[in-house]
Amino acid sequence: MTLSITSFNSTTGRVNVTLTNSNMELLLSGVYKSQEARLMLLMYHVKTSTHTTLGKVKEETWSMDGFVSAEPDGATYVFQGFIQGRDYGQFGLQRLGLNMSESNNSSNPPHGTNSSSVAIAILVPFFALIFAGFGFYLYKQRTTPKTQYTGCSVHENNNGQAAFENPMYNTSAKSVEGKAVRFDPNLNTVCTMV
Repeated sequence: MTLSITSFNSTTGRVNVTLTNSNMELLLSGVYKSQEARLMLLMYHVKTSTHTTLGKVKEETWSMDGFVSAEPDGATYVFQGFIQGRDYGQFGLQRLGLNMSESNNSSNPPHGTNSSSVAIAILVPFFALIFAGFGFYLYKQRTTPKTQYTGCSVHENNNGQAAFENPMYNTSAKSVEGKAVRFDPNLNTVCTMV
């Protein structure tokens, strides 16, 4: 499919365009708003080799509404947006080839970097690291056996009150045995008594 501009008035922004493929030619007219880089086109004439397609296209009124952007290399322009009509949706057209200014300077490639490409170069590894960490966390949760924590027990002493026993805080134990703080990665419960 080929999109070619047949006329363009830079002061008013009026554009006439021909959209062709192997068996059909659509003539479109519209307005280009340079402040917004927006191009709106409305179909006004159809030429086709088959009458069945011609009848279907002439019955429908549709327009192309989208934005024109230049790629950083300066040789490519992209027109993308929506075809507003029944049974149509998004589209994207790209201009390929050299423009006149680049054909003269083809030996000197452009030396700038686009700010969005710099942001992507920073953010992609950052998010990859986050997702890898989350995946590792899920893997460890799946592979570690879930053991019951037996470090706390509640029982009733001789005066009818509940007592809390934790071997970590046993005051009758000697100071060298068992008072070191240990971290148990399988600890999922917290024992509290009020």
